[in-house]
Amino acid sequence: MADFRRCIIVFAALALLAGTATTASAQLTSAFQCTVNASVTPALRAEGITEKTGDLVLNCTGGTPTNVGINAQKVNIQIFLNTSVTSRILSTTNNASEALLIVDEPQEAQQKVCPVPASGPNNCDVVGVGVSASSPYLPGGSSLGGPADAGSPYNVFQGQQAGSNSVAFLGVPIAPPGTQGGTRVFRITNVRGNANALGVSGANAPPTPMIEVISVSPSTLMPINNPQQTIGLVQKGLIVSTGTAVSFQQCFSVNVPNPPFTNLNNAGAITFTEGFATAFKTRTINTTPTTAGADVGPLNQDDPQNSANFNTESGFYNETGINGWGVGSGGNLAAAGLADFGTRIRLTLKGVPNGVSVVALPLIINNLGTNTDDPAATLILHLVTSETGGYAAASTGTITLDASGNGAAVYEVVKQSANAIESVSIPFTVSFTANPGANSPALGTSTFGGSFAPISTVTVATTSDPIPRFADTSVAANHITINKCATHLLFPFATNQVGFDTGIAISNTSQDPYGTSTQTGTCTINFFGSGAPAAVTTAAVAAGTTYASTVMALAPNFQGYIIADCEFQYAHGFAFVTRVGATDVAMGYLALVIPDPPRAPSGFDKAAVGAGEMLGQ
Repeated sequence: MADFRRCIIVFAALALLAGTATTASAQLTSAFQCTVNASVTPALRAEGITEKTGDLVLNCTGGTPTNVGINAQKVNIQIFLNTSVTSRILSTTNNASEALLIVDEPQEAQQKVCPVPASGPNNCDVVGVGVSASSPYLPGGSSLGGPADAGSPYNVFQGQQAGSNSVAFLGVPIAPPGTQGGTRVFRITNVRGNANALGVSGANAPPTPMIEVISVSPSTLMPINNPQQTIGLVQKGLIVSTGTAVSFQQCFSVNVPNPPFTNLNNAGAITFTEGFATAFKTRTINTTPTTAGADVGPLNQDDPQNSANFNTESGFYNETGINGWGVGSGGNLAAAGLADFGTRIRLTLKGVPNGVSVVALPLIINNLGTNTDDPAATLILHLVTSETGGYAAASTGTITLDASGNGAAVYEVVKQSANAIESVSIPFTVSFTANPGANSPALGTSTFGGSFAPISTVTVATTSDPIPRFADTSVAANHITINKCATHLLFPFATNQVGFDTGIAISNTSQDPYGTSTQTGTCTINFFGSGAPAAVTTAAVAAGTTYASTVMALAPNFQGYIIADCEFQYAHGFAFVTRVGATDVAMGYLALVIPDPPRAPSGFDKAAVGAGEMLGQ
């Protein structure tokens, strides 16, 4: 019996110790769990094919810390979009992407990248630090750490394109922080998506969401809460207004003033307005385009927590070229996240009549003048020499036109405000030397329109296509029209009634001894009055010749007045009213010239520039 009592006491003591051990263990570990959030939910341009999305951030707590000196277990993390992923591919041999997974928010000097290997799994191990408040992903193991070096842990993992709408991060070491290690942060950045494929809802409908879903394998090593997040809201990014079309007459030259071509606007303007306040972006936070890509100021785009907060076309990037950021199996990782240029807008001209030159302003400073240092100048655009090439400011605003009269002017945003919906109006000026005898400028109407640039139909991730790029959403509108010069002749009285007839003659006097450009054209004879028939169009009247006919032949039994519209600049008319047979009564008169284009009566005695000849002037 005594032995039994002693055994009971021993069992009780063992049970107490076991309970104490369980409690202590519970205090050191809890279930490892990651909650997913979108760091920001930016407005995305519906025209954009390579829109920079908000980062996906995983905040992970608990779990069993990896023992000191032991390599952390690895998982595969994969993200999916509800549209195609268009992040730049940095290496075609292994589909290495500019998309990155960053652990524990390292600063630039601490960042050490694990590139996608040329083949097989990566060798980027992370060694555990045990039960500690330190991070195994930062140099020195502390939450602050020091500069990365060859012996530092990997904390930036390059993604790999995995299908049209997915990026995979393979072999990512997972070192749970435990209860004393705080929160482990996994940030997925530089994911770009084709917003244009998602379309835009109606004017009063909410924006279309771009969705990102994350999965982990094996899921037991890294359980995920809230795996689906909205990483952007798609809405119209650019509103284009083309204004009113402008007409010119072929026979009057239009001259452009000498440089600097300021305040020119004889051919209308096109206006670009942001659809939302952040639609216009500079390339980077450095607003000097020629040095875009270099670090500027205390907050740079190589800071994981801040890179998403700047209104730029670029995402997170570290251009140092060290600690794995140079060229290797994952391509040129120093280019990861860096856009090729800032937002560009394109003015498209089509069918400009031959002989017409078009000029646009080379510098636009939201209508404030020419001082780029003016603090009030919140929006600055430079005309650039190429739609897809690097930044190179154009020295003049002359637009190059091809044989069909098609051309474009492309502007890059070099300064903008993210706190205002900005608008800019870009004027055009045309010039030509009149030579209607040679049909120069040619007759016709051109169209123009506007859109973001560069335009592309490439909707998948590639290595060489520019970022950003956009779908062509421009709508053509009439721009300038070159009209044939005309003379409008008024014959106040003509008759073929009660035994009378009227003869009319129209001379084309554009052939003269003064070097006038000869012109040829038809005349349309319009009848107004009793018995008026439909208009009659003559054969072409050559320079130096006269068309002659009678009302009896053109409009039998007519009496009233006649207006002849002749498609040449110098027409003169004469009418002769007589009794049929010219027996005893006759009267002749010169036709009056109505200004071209026809104007209100007040214009008869004061013809504006471009008016045709007028008697008495």
